Amino acid sequence: MKGMKVYYLSRAIITAIFGFLLSATGMTWWLAALMGALIFALFLWAPHSGRYAVHPELGVTALRRDERTQGINDKAGRNAFVAVMLALAGLVLCFGMQGSVPASFLEYVLLLGLLVYYLSDFLLRRG
Repeated sequence: MKGMKVYYLSRAIITAIFGFLLSATGMTWWLAALMGALIFALFLWAPHSGRYAVHPELGVTALRRDERTQGINDKAGRNAFVAVMLALAGLVLCFGMQGSVPASFLEYVLLLGLLVYYLSDFLLRRG
């Protein structure tokens, strides 16, 4: 076997083991199979996503990060960090008089950080 076939075969084995473990821990067999299929779909999508440099000659470890993809991840992480810090500063200013910030607002700040990271990542990869 050569190239990406080894990568895909190894990922099929990993997802089969994952699905078996989910089934063995009490999940219904069809839900475990569905979860395994979704994870395998992510493995199939990864080489085509633009997030990795693909080197088929490396077989199982065919996906690598190059300087461009690492730079994009760093910028997206920085943008998310800045958004979270600004949102937290705004919450502290708004709720500072009361002495505490409601936990539900902190959940929204984390969701904002996640949204900013993936949106920034998507927009940086387009260019």
